Amino acid sequence: MYSLLLLLSISFVANATTLKESFEAARLNMESIKRADQGIVQREEQKGRAKAAILPTISGFATYTRIDPPAVSGLSAFTLQKQYSVGVRLTQPLIRGGVLGALNVANENILLAKFQKDATELNLYQLVIDAYYNLQILQTDLKNIVSYLALSKDRVAEIRARTKIGRSRKGELVEAEAQYFIVESEYQKRLIELTQIEKNFEFLTGMIPQEVQPLTEVPNVNGSLEAYLSKLSARPDILAAQQQVKAADYQVTVAKGGHYPNLDLVGNYYVDRTGILATSEWDAGIVLSVPFYQGGSVLAATREAVALKRISELTARETVRTAERELSIVFQNFLQIQEQLKSQKNAMLKSEEAYKLNMKDYQFGLVPNLDVLQTLNVYIQNKRSYDTLYAMAHMTYKNLEAATGVLP
Repeated sequence: MYSLLLLLSISFVANATTLKESFEAARLNMESIKRADQGIVQREEQKGRAKAAILPTISGFATYTRIDPPAVSGLSAFTLQKQYSVGVRLTQPLIRGGVLGALNVANENILLAKFQKDATELNLYQLVIDAYYNLQILQTDLKNIVSYLALSKDRVAEIRARTKIGRSRKGELVEAEAQYFIVESEYQKRLIELTQIEKNFEFLTGMIPQEVQPLTEVPNVNGSLEAYLSKLSARPDILAAQQQVKAADYQVTVAKGGHYPNLDLVGNYYVDRTGILATSEWDAGIVLSVPFYQGGSVLAATREAVALKRISELTARETVRTAERELSIVFQNFLQIQEQLKSQKNAMLKSEEAYKLNMKDYQFGLVPNLDVLQTLNVYIQNKRSYDTLYAMAHMTYKNLEAATGVLP
């Protein structure tokens, strides 16, 4: 156990894992990013399908017809009982309702898929921030508990020696031993929690958890809340929500296109055919199709597209309001943590001073061992709280940056 305590007390700064490294590893590891990439590929292929609707099609055809013999005598090209034709047909759409709208939808959907990928990366970054700093908190807390164990062990050794020469009571030794076992139990508890945090970090990044990079000074906010809110317009999830509205608007155009006539240029080249046109190799013509009644399907599709556009508009509005709320909360939390850090640091320094003074007074018999243990407990708990809050300040600041769409 003590070898593990020693390892936890050493900071491998040279090999420390950074937040940026963790995020880059997560981008390569998580399926969500790979799905987003495939979403872009899918939308590009949908654009290819939309383009195909305005390009010519070439197909081979063959017909065979057998007719009832006519009630006239004689044979001619008009009364062949077996008729067939073999050839190649070209169809070029000239007017197709909603075709250009479908192409616009495809273009907008490609851009939407790219925004959605950026939003997925931002969401992944926020998950990595929490996993990274929770790992930082647990690693630091275990180091504090290691120090706590060492101090508690020193108290047991000192009081045991004093008890042997009659300078301390047996009860004081029992108090010190109880303190040591309590701290050891807390250490085991935090080890279990560390395993859970490490598994979460490994799941996201695919990296074996190591010592994370030591924390630097807590940064300060760069501007007012309004300045941060003004950056939200570039956040990818908001851009994606607004892009969804644009795509839905074009989708309404596509649905309305069902009311319009279709005009196609059709040309046939015959390899072989029977009848009076057997010597004619080709023909061409214009085919016009005007929809009169389609069972109300076009009207229903149009109303559906309008409803979907309205849903997209409401979703975009809600996305903006949610982002503003979350950013405001994170901004205020960071400011409050900064103020709390000042008080917590003073509490840590004063409790450390009290512990050291009580240690001196104990040597002169001015205070009982119980007072020393109590001030030790207060000091270590304040140090643990300060270190945790310090890491939370960094975590909150990174979340504040991420809330405006900033990646490392």
